[in-house]
Amino acid sequence: MTKNFLCSLGLLGMSLALASSAALALTPGQKLTKTEIAEWGALAEYKIGSSRVRVVPPQYSGSQDTLLLNAQGVVGSSRNEVAVSEAPADVQAVIQQTQPRPVSIQHFAPTGITVAKYADFGQAVDALRALKAALPGAKVSLPVQFSKQVPY
Repeated sequence: MTKNFLCSLGLLGMSLALASSAALALTPGQKLTKTEIAEWGALAEYKIGSSRVRVVPPQYSGSQDTLLLNAQGVVGSSRNEVAVSEAPADVQAVIQQTQPRPVSIQHFAPTGITVAKYADFGQAVDALRALKAALPGAKVSLPVQFSKQVPY
């Protein structure tokens, strides 16, 4: 009987642990309170154009994307990618020579868009600045999604 009780208690504990970790899962578009944000302490902050975003600790992400918070406390998501369009033909070589170096580069010939993926969000922000300087005539962006994706 004691063995059954301990087994049941163990299963109950595991189910509570799984339920609490599911409650911590964040999704783009979710708005957090100042109290929830304050629990994380100081967060890394980056300025992109006129916006400031803070990086959510990685343990709260259910994917390889980086979760961010905007000034209003809304959760966003970045794939740590920099997109370049309207660039010269040698754009891939320029990206490879610019620091930080990307993890991968994809060129989509039909649209003329090149996407460079970086190891983390900080590297993507640094690359955004470097590529804007290296490719002054190109459109260079770091896409961040702050809304929920709607399935088709």
